Amino acid sequence: MRFSSDLLEEIRNRCDIVDIISEYVHLKPAGKGFKGLCPFHGEKTPSFMVSPEKQLFHCFGCGEGGNVFNFLMKYEKFSFFEAVEMLAKKSGVSLPVDEEKENLLYRKKERLYKLNNLAANYYRECLFRTNQGKKIINYLKKRGINDTSVERYRLGYAPTGWDALTNFLKKNGYTYEELIKAGLIKKSKIEGKYIDYFRDRIIFPIFHLSGRVIGFGGRVLDDSLPKYINSPETLVYNKGSNLYNLNFAKEDIRKKNYIIIVEGYTDVLITQQYEFNNVAASLGTALTAKQIDLIKRFTDTVLIAYDADSAGNMAALRSLDLLVEAGLGIKVLALPQGYDPADFLIKKGIKPFQSLIDRSLSLIDYKLKLLYSNYSVKTIEGKVKVIKGILPTLSVIGNEVELRAQTKKISEELKLSEEAILIELKKYKRGFKDSSHNFIKLNSESGNIKAEKILIGCMLENEQIAQDILKKLKAKDFSVLLHRQIVTAIEEKLKDDKAVDSQKVIDCLNDDEAAKLISKILIEETMTFDEKIISGYIDTINNFKLAQERKNLEKRAKILDEKIKKSEKIEEDDLKELREIVRQLKSQNIN
Repeated sequence: MRFSSDLLEEIRNRCDIVDIISEYVHLKPAGKGFKGLCPFHGEKTPSFMVSPEKQLFHCFGCGEGGNVFNFLMKYEKFSFFEAVEMLAKKSGVSLPVDEEKENLLYRKKERLYKLNNLAANYYRECLFRTNQGKKIINYLKKRGINDTSVERYRLGYAPTGWDALTNFLKKNGYTYEELIKAGLIKKSKIEGKYIDYFRDRIIFPIFHLSGRVIGFGGRVLDDSLPKYINSPETLVYNKGSNLYNLNFAKEDIRKKNYIIIVEGYTDVLITQQYEFNNVAASLGTALTAKQIDLIKRFTDTVLIAYDADSAGNMAALRSLDLLVEAGLGIKVLALPQGYDPADFLIKKGIKPFQSLIDRSLSLIDYKLKLLYSNYSVKTIEGKVKVIKGILPTLSVIGNEVELRAQTKKISEELKLSEEAILIELKKYKRGFKDSSHNFIKLNSESGNIKAEKILIGCMLENEQIAQDILKKLKAKDFSVLLHRQIVTAIEEKLKDDKAVDSQKVIDCLNDDEAAKLISKILIEETMTFDEKIISGYIDTINNFKLAQERKNLEKRAKILDEKIKKSEKIEEDDLKELREIVRQLKSQNIN
């Protein structure tokens, strides 16, 4: 599917790349552009650059780059159509109707969103229009959940019947297959029968960042297990890739520059009722790498506010080392035993909760506090267990100064030498395969490659320079295939549009590697429009080309020479070719 270049240009002009990427990456001003932690690979020092002037992004760690469409395709796993469609909606640009209909995956997702919305409305009706639903409203009020939260979060009730939702959705034109793929029903043990996935549960719709319903969480009304269940994986829902309430909380998280992570739906609802709006929940799982990537879009500081019982569980805390590894600052809220955030706020109020936030501990300090309470540090065995328990967190600290400071503090508290702790840390690290990304920047780039890149950048920046260069060089003169493809696209744009636009060249090529290279050249390289310098780069490319041609001719001449020597009969064609090669070598006048 192809969109017109004018349509793509209109969408790009209405969508500033900095604004769009800021929804995903926490950006800070850096020179003429903006810098942040790359969302495409794990890093602790920002190497991800966004240029508002050129409307391009590039990561100098992993090499990802391109324009705003490339970013969305890479981050959201969108097709090109979906990226264009999303930005068109944001910018108020209308897409041609026939093109919107062509994308099958888009249509499937749209139908799922509509189906989830219809199910959410059904559950809501059951909450307000059934006798059991009215009892649940009273139960929610007793738990401290007010009418505003019930309305805002679209809470509902799944009735006790086996197939109430199934029958409702079937009447609305959906097939059993669609309902199974949406995670709303499942096959019964009785052959040929289907039953609702959620039955006799309070329903919490789960929202995408955009605010659309992508799945559901269901809570039982008694003490039966499991207490909570979530929708199974679908085309639009993956629990390890989403955070509950992030759609409502993202702006507050940006303003306060920290996020409060809680465990459950109720904790979220109560916490935001008490004006702590920068809160989200991890949907019943230990924090995943994808959820951490989500967090990094909006802040670099995380406050963990798990229930006192869960926060005391070292296994639960283990996943938080991923936050340290991702370069995020972490604090842990020390709730009194027996309390969760919701209970504490209801019983104690805003100021005591804020006081807990102000007195929150670093992850290492919190872990040490737990370890000291679990093991006697007066014994060798206890000290060994404390060190063993803290090594995973120490091992992911990327800042050497911080690591040394933490090691010194622990050595003083346990009356152990720093050297002994560091030796154990080295052993621990050796026992695990290094999963960090190793991105090596090659400084030994050959002169002709460098020249080709700078000339490409000059052509993309100035159409008159492009025309002058292309009078002396053609695409075939460039040694790298990708360079040749980009130069060919520049030639086409000059021919068709009488102008060169880097964004249009990226769109024309529709190639991820080309987008990365163009963004890298335009953000990293210093362009020159000095005729003498440009002429020098052209000479470098031509000289390299001639040298390569000479090598190829000499190689072919050697093959022919050996063939002639071995042959009793000299083939006339071979002799002619050898003479032609000698003539070409002489004409190059290279000694």
